[in-house]
Amino acid sequence: MLNEPRVYRYSTARLVLLIVLLLGLGVVPFIVLGSANFQYAFIIVAVIGVLIVVSIYTMTRSTTVSNDEISTRGLLGETSLRWSEIDSVFGSGNAIKLRNRDGDVTVSPATNLPGYLEVIEIIGAKRPDLFSPSKHARMSRSVFEILLFLVVGAGLLGVGLYLYVTSAETMMKTLFLGGVVLGLVVFSFMSVLSVTIDGAQLTIRYLLNKIVLSQLDVHSILLNVMQTRSGKSYSIVIYTTHNRMVRFSGVGRSLPITYLVLKNWHQGAAR
Repeated sequence: MLNEPRVYRYSTARLVLLIVLLLGLGVVPFIVLGSANFQYAFIIVAVIGVLIVVSIYTMTRSTTVSNDEISTRGLLGETSLRWSEIDSVFGSGNAIKLRNRDGDVTVSPATNLPGYLEVIEIIGAKRPDLFSPSKHARMSRSVFEILLFLVVGAGLLGVGLYLYVTSAETMMKTLFLGGVVLGLVVFSFMSVLSVTIDGAQLTIRYLLNKIVLSQLDVHSILLNVMQTRSGKSYSIVIYTTHNRMVRFSGVGRSLPITYLVLKNWHQGAAR
């Protein structure tokens, strides 16, 4: 139970500081390039202007949860759903979306907001029936993601082979080609391809291997987030009773949905 509504959003001070910083950067091109290169300065300022608009759109979004409903607010308005009105969940990547029975209202909590993990936990606690292991018995990587990996991997391997044949710098071309091959091997053999639930049994499949766990073999299941240079990176971490850790992401259409399904499956042992 929530004692009072909780609001998740960026601080106003942070938004103002970012806008001031971007406006300051917008003045620099005119000072450096001068009036003789006004057209180039204008292009740079236009780009900064777009960044300001995107920043305002992103950082003014908020998510509010209470005992009765969940709502999201942005520049285009507010959308709300009572917990009892939610009929289905869907999403892609790190996003989760909630939709009513008529399909005309969808609430989408922003993934980049502080406290997003807590929002996911509240959704799972308020509507655990939406994340039934029997309804989501098998969750796997999408065909698009696998094809994208194959295309990118083949491209990098082709570049590596080309450099190896044409370049005179032996050390650099060897390191580059070795790094590409190592990366492809690690991703291919270490990445989880699918997660399947069969009653009290969980099967985690790799390319040439699989791990089979029972509910009693699992100590805890967590949704983890790490801040990287390119943004927040989410992953599911399974800790076993034998001090083993299994970490993966990209399994299932929506990582939060996969996490909440696995959490419900694990809690089934306690119930």
